[in-house]
Amino acid sequence: MRITIRELAGDDRAAVALAVAAGAHGVYVQNALARGEGEGFVLSGDGRDAVLAWTGPRGNLVLVGSGELAPRAVVRTVDELFLRRRPWRIAMGPAAVVDALRERLQAAPLAFRDQVYYAGSAATVARAHVRADMRPAQRADRDRLVQATLLLNQSDLNVDPARVDRRWLRDTIDERILAGTTLVLGPLGGPWCKLDLGSDGPGGRMIEGVFTFPEQRGQGLATALVASCLAAAPAGVCLHVGKHNRPARAAYERSGMQAAGGCRLLLLP
Repeated sequence: MRITIRELAGDDRAAVALAVAAGAHGVYVQNALARGEGEGFVLSGDGRDAVLAWTGPRGNLVLVGSGELAPRAVVRTVDELFLRRRPWRIAMGPAAVVDALRERLQAAPLAFRDQVYYAGSAATVARAHVRADMRPAQRADRDRLVQATLLLNQSDLNVDPARVDRRWLRDTIDERILAGTTLVLGPLGGPWCKLDLGSDGPGGRMIEGVFTFPEQRGQGLATALVASCLAAAPAGVCLHVGKHNRPARAAYERSGMQAAGGCRLLLLP
């Protein structure tokens, strides 16, 4: 099958349709397309749009679409015609396509695994877990949030804290605090649990970076924070988590979220 490629430009309804059809896996890209963020293109075969490839400012590559096109042909096209001018660090997409990406690596990845998507809303939330003391993070919380991010990246993605640019991390956290997109439970300057709203738009809200400090675990804080986020959201909320991470998955299920598909994740060294 001959693959044709079309770069995204303006209001690309076909690309949006592919993102919407992907369900929870397409929420992040759907929101980004609505804001005109990132770059991407649509791959078609026999005149039918089949795969959407999108890269964002954080070095993330998201691939959504059907299995109509051969995975290796998709990866070869993505690599040769697009990604060499916009490097990526982390990729998420259908297992066969991400496996083909993995084959092209020269070194072992930091992470290579299956992710499970969860979705929920104010209609599905477990109200018993909703707390009134969820709050937006403040500047006084920054040092604690830096520590949380480093610990989360190390435990979840095998990222050595020594490799993380601390200035970039503090700036990123400051931006989230200013935007009100980091939510926490716990006292000012010493939150116990946090999450970030990584994306918000017509597709819904995407939660990321859920973390509870080790000394506070076992108290249902992650369940409570996610449930409180669901209760306050005007539309649907979703997140993804490693398939192997049973404690986190159980916490999300207790909050009122339900499994809503999956994908494969690849993080470059």
